[in-house]
This record gives sequence, C-alpha cells and structure tokens, in this order.
Amino acid sequence: MAALAYLLLPVTGAVAYFASASARVRFHGLQAIVYGVVWALVLYGCARLSIRATQLAFGIGGVGWLGLIIATAVGTNPRLPLIGRWLHVQSEVGPREQEVAFRDEP
Repeated sequence: MAALAYLLLPVTGAVAYFASASARVRFHGLQAIVYGVVWALVLYGCARLSIRATQLAFGIGGVGWLGLIIATAVGTNPRLPLIGRWLHVQSEVGPREQEVAFRDEP
C-alpha cells in the first residue's frame, strides 16, 4: 500500500495519508505530497528558463519518482533529504489522532 502513495503525485499521497492507520503508509503519503509539489514547482521554474532545463528536471524527477516507488515496494523506507526526518515524525500520529489530542489539551 505504501508504494501506491507515489502513483499519482500528490493525490494518492493525500489519500494514503488521510485513509491509512499505518504510520509507514502515512509517512509515504506525506512524502509523496511533498515530492509531487516540489517536482511541479521545479518544472515550472525550469520552464521559465529553457526547454533543456525542463527536460533535465523532468528526467531527474522521473528517475527519483520511480526510485521511490520501487524502493518502497521492496520494503525499504527511503527519505527525502532535508525534510524526510520531519515527515517521519509527523506521520507517527495520524491526522485523526492529532485532532483529538488538540481538543484534549487544557
């Protein structure tokens, strides 16, 4: 299920994050959301520069995307640089539990 979070970035990531009870699937859902948004922004920025930059960004992003799908499907948990650890911490408690914890605070 975790590898499916990467299929249609970031839509399937959001579904995985909000629908799963597993912390692993929630982590990959969050990571898919971030990867999808960042990749789209990089492609947009490169499109303003040149066609070569856009092609390069698309190719590198595509290889990274396939790498995330394959690595997750075989059971490893790859993390994005800089933000992966923070996403892992955020995924430990699901969105429903965060709401309950917030309401219970005095």
